[in-house]
Amino acid sequence: MIGAPPPGVNRVRAAGAAPRAGSRDGCGRLSLAMTAQMDVLVVGGGVIGLAIAREAARSGLAVALLERGETGREASGASAGMLAAQLEGHDEGPLARLCLDSRALYPAFLDAVEQESGLGVDRRVEGAIEVARDAAAAEELERSCGRQRERGLPVELLDAAALRRAEPALRDDARLGLHLPLEHTLDPPALLRALRIAAERAGARVLTSVEVARVTAANGRVSGVTTADGASYAAPRVVIAAGAWSGSIVVDGWTMPRSEPVRGQIVCFRAADLIRHVVAADDCYLVPRGDGRILVGSTMERAGFDRSVTPEGIETLAAAAIALVPALARAALHGAWAGLRPGSDDGLPLLGQGGPEGLFHAWGHLRNGIVLTPLTARIVTRLLAGDAPGTDLGPFDPRRFSA
Repeated sequence: MIGAPPPGVNRVRAAGAAPRAGSRDGCGRLSLAMTAQMDVLVVGGGVIGLAIAREAARSGLAVALLERGETGREASGASAGMLAAQLEGHDEGPLARLCLDSRALYPAFLDAVEQESGLGVDRRVEGAIEVARDAAAAEELERSCGRQRERGLPVELLDAAALRRAEPALRDDARLGLHLPLEHTLDPPALLRALRIAAERAGARVLTSVEVARVTAANGRVSGVTTADGASYAAPRVVIAAGAWSGSIVVDGWTMPRSEPVRGQIVCFRAADLIRHVVAADDCYLVPRGDGRILVGSTMERAGFDRSVTPEGIETLAAAAIALVPALARAALHGAWAGLRPGSDDGLPLLGQGGPEGLFHAWGHLRNGIVLTPLTARIVTRLLAGDAPGTDLGPFDPRRFSA
């Protein structure tokens, strides 16, 4: 579902004479052989890895990003793109604060990425409306409104009449709404394209079709990585940001925490101007795009590394969407896709140092990868420079699973 990224670079071979940096291979493609040691290797080319590569390169570090396939082709590109710090219902835990702090960085972050890349990301700033259709749901929405107001968050309760004015296409029995004005959206494929260009223009090298299998270490310090086909890359610092595949990477002298793929299916309708806001209920959310599409998501399935779109998933999401916005029953079905969210054993991301000295983690974001992107990139770049992260990382310490 993502357009072709900028031209990639060749896989570097372990044996034989590698081309010199900047030379052309026999097919005329640019080859960036790693003849000099990098300061940092970022493993993973999703939105988190690209953002870290960009920010680390902008800080003056020599950065190479290694991606097993093509950048942005996994969970990041399949996401609906909600900056959902309130809609996810994290209440007052550490993840809630992390999401709110990251969401606050987004306006400046997107301005910078758009300027650096010359590309737009189709951001929409109408906010989100959570809808209650029965008395029990309405009572819970009122309680949620009270909790969020106590925390100083912007929220507005909409009675049935106000809800109808805001979203006339909602079903007739929608009785109460909670407007969350800061829950903006963007188009993830557009953000990924812009981030890759911005990272490369900042000086980061992006290598695709490079599957990292092992992080190597000597005397308790990171020395680099080796790939599935035997190539080696040297660096004193490695950042693992490989999403659902992170836990499968072997680390010398340390047991990596487990990662679990969580499949999320999305159904897409073509229905221009039907809704303005993100509209959410207990069983689905609807995300309008500027090009007239409406994305409906999403499932949460433990299906291993299976990205299949299933009839059951499509039927469940479509039925929930039509129950919320009946006019979708007459809309054109534009497509469906699935992505594998990166889960951890306790549902929290892994952020910070863990394992041999020089190994950093930025994965396990599950449903919050898009919203947590700018803050994750800032935290990791500060750690790479030897600075304080500026955020309490205790709940997200990768070493919490070691015991």
